Amino acid sequence: MVGAGVGGEVAPEAHDGMIGTWVFYHLLPTFDYAGRSLILRRRTPETARRARADAARAGARPLPLWLADDHLLYTEGSVADAAASDTGVVSLNIGGTGEQVAGISEETAKRLGVRIDYDRPFASFAGGQPVVAYPCYPKEVRLGDITAKGVYCYAGGKNTLGGEGFYKLAGFDHAFHKPTNITLDFTTMNAYIARGKAT
Repeated sequence: MVGAGVGGEVAPEAHDGMIGTWVFYHLLPTFDYAGRSLILRRRTPETARRARADAARAGARPLPLWLADDHLLYTEGSVADAAASDTGVVSLNIGGTGEQVAGISEETAKRLGVRIDYDRPFASFAGGQPVVAYPCYPKEVRLGDITAKGVYCYAGGKNTLGGEGFYKLAGFDHAFHKPTNITLDFTTMNAYIARGKAT
C-alpha cells in the first residue's frame, strides 16, 4: 500500500505488522482486493456453505488449494504465449508489494517462448535469497476464469523445481489480484477467485 507523501511524493504507509497464513487457515478469509478489505469469518460448515454460494453467484469455480511448508499457498494456474501454453501448480502470493503480476522461472519463460527483456536486469529476492531477474511479458496468465493479458511479469528467481521439492509453473503476485476477491476455504481446501468486490 502506498500513500501520498510530502510534496505529492508517494511514500509507504505505516503498518503494524503482518498476519501469516498460519493464522488465516484457522479462519475462512476473503481477501477483497477490489473492495480493499479483509473479511474474516469463523470456519464453520455454515460460513463455508455461504462462502461457496457467494462464489458460485459470482461465477467463481473452485480451484484446488494446497499448503507447503505449513504456510505457502498453491493452486492451479496457467501461463501462455503465442508459441505454447502450460497449466500447472502456481504459488498464490497473497499480500506484499510490487508491480509485477507474476514471476516465472527463466527456464519456463524460454520454454514457452515468452519474450524476456535481458537489457533491463534487476536485483530482487526469492525465498530470502538475492536473485537477478528480468522483465518478461507473457501473452496471458490465468487463475480460474481471471486472466491478465500482456502484463509485466518477471523471469528469473528460483528454479521451477524450488525448495518445496515440486515443479512450480509460476508465482501469482499481489498485482494480479487487485481487480479480484479471493476466498480461501481451508475446510474443503479450495480457493475461489472472482472479479470485483466481494458480495
